[in-house]
Amino acid sequence: MMPWYEDGMMSSGGGLFGAMLALIVGGLALIGVVALVRGWRSSGFSLDRRSPEQILDERFARGEIDIEEYTRRRQLLSPGH
Repeated sequence: MMPWYEDGMMSSGGGLFGAMLALIVGGLALIGVVALVRGWRSSGFSLDRRSPEQILDERFARGEIDIEEYTRRRQLLSPGH
């Protein structure tokens, strides 16, 4: 058996390591929660990476909007408008 087990020194060293590990894990968890809250407030965590033009094209292709509505909205999205 190793002497540091007999003297109880392993428990104090483990306690210091455990405390440091707990602080690191707690800090990472706090950073994660803050990031989630900020993301939820700002964008609602939309995973949709399509551009507005792509969404408009898809809505037209599905028949949700007619050609007049499509043309009007496309002009509004154009940079020169």
